[in-house]
Amino acid sequence: MRSIIDNGPSGVHLEVRYHQRKKSNVRVDKGVLRTADSDDFAGVGIRALVDGAWGFASTSKLDKRTLNETANDAITAAKNLSASMTEKYVLAPIKPVEGTYSNLGKDPLSDHSFEERVELALELDQSMRDSDKRIKGTVTLLSTVSNHRYILNSDGTDAELRDTRPEFVVRPVASEGGKMMPHLLARGITGGWEVFERDSLTDTALRAADTAIKLLTAPLAKGGTHTVLMEPSVVGIICHEAIGHTVEADLVAAGSAAKGKIGEKVASEHVTMIDSGEEVQGAGWIAVDDAGVRTRKTTIIEKGVMKSFLHSRSSAHTFGSEPTGNERAFEYDVEPLIRMRNTYLSPGEFSRDELIEDVKFGYLLAFPGGGQADSTAEFMFSVPEAFEIVNGSVTQLVKNVTITGNAYDVLSSVDGVGKDWKLDFGAGACGKVQYAKVDGGGGLTRATALVSGEVGGA
Repeated sequence: MRSIIDNGPSGVHLEVRYHQRKKSNVRVDKGVLRTADSDDFAGVGIRALVDGAWGFASTSKLDKRTLNETANDAITAAKNLSASMTEKYVLAPIKPVEGTYSNLGKDPLSDHSFEERVELALELDQSMRDSDKRIKGTVTLLSTVSNHRYILNSDGTDAELRDTRPEFVVRPVASEGGKMMPHLLARGITGGWEVFERDSLTDTALRAADTAIKLLTAPLAKGGTHTVLMEPSVVGIICHEAIGHTVEADLVAAGSAAKGKIGEKVASEHVTMIDSGEEVQGAGWIAVDDAGVRTRKTTIIEKGVMKSFLHSRSSAHTFGSEPTGNERAFEYDVEPLIRMRNTYLSPGEFSRDELIEDVKFGYLLAFPGGGQADSTAEFMFSVPEAFEIVNGSVTQLVKNVTITGNAYDVLSSVDGVGKDWKLDFGAGACGKVQYAKVDGGGGLTRATALVSGEVGGA
């Protein structure tokens, strides 16, 4: 593929990206195997920058003639667009990346058969139904993705990447006295079969079933503005959905809440927020982005002060910054765009007990559900698993909790972040135009937010 670039016309910047993806999916509903499929496909996407305009073309045919024709199609598309472009794309300089990068985990997925995945899903589903007669419905999902990429560009990047991304989801439904209550727990990493370690999976499934049963009789939360302690999973969704999208440079240029905020105080001094592709088990791990830029740890907020946006090469030039390695494409047949990777709060200096002990009344937000956020940083998320805190003690489980607010206001209210840090975005992913695996987390974080117990749900 290097010859496509070497033989390209002068004055044209080319990016060539090969991507093979192998996928498997297993779904069990109430003990019945509903889905057991696998897929293996590959192709090449080629992007050309000509006179300030991008052109793109892709193909699943990998012979030399077709690849050259695809490159010519991308160049022709760029030439046709350039005449009408009033604002030209210019790329910030980069240091080329060469080498092979892999993240296959401690126990490679390739060492485990498809039949083993089916057996595991059936066992896991059975464990939830056997745990209590009130568990009337169950869904268990196990999926794996294996990626093999080559990324090359005219600046000299020539990188090979291999990774695997397993994940599982369990969703039991409890029913009693005419009431029904589901609960969902999930886990996803970049790595190997270790995420499916059986004791850990069974513990997660049984915890989900037990929580669903307890939610049947749990009281509603008390609405109002309260102290909240957010576990890493909830911190992660705030970082990604409510803050992270506002600092993606394409959305900044469109007028997001972060526009013009570089150098300004936007959160409390306890808040340092990072976006990075370097975390080995993070679901958003990438060593080299799809434009051929080495990923690096990017400090978005440092001790409450906005420090950086997330950039492509062209947005970095526009903003007078450096590329951050945030251009990502879902598969070979789509163009890369600015996306997050693993977005989190850096660990703080407080122990868990210290953060809880002086809370007279508040809520421990243990696991997030669905919700929404927009470019103004306004958000609303359900929290299916939450507990009251009374006089420094975590007490009863409450249901139908929803938190609402402006993410920058919530982060400005943070008065403590825990020492114990982890990424915990479950099997989450980002749906900005294209699908992308991401992760998020931090330490236990204490803040103030508007809590409702009347809408939302588990």
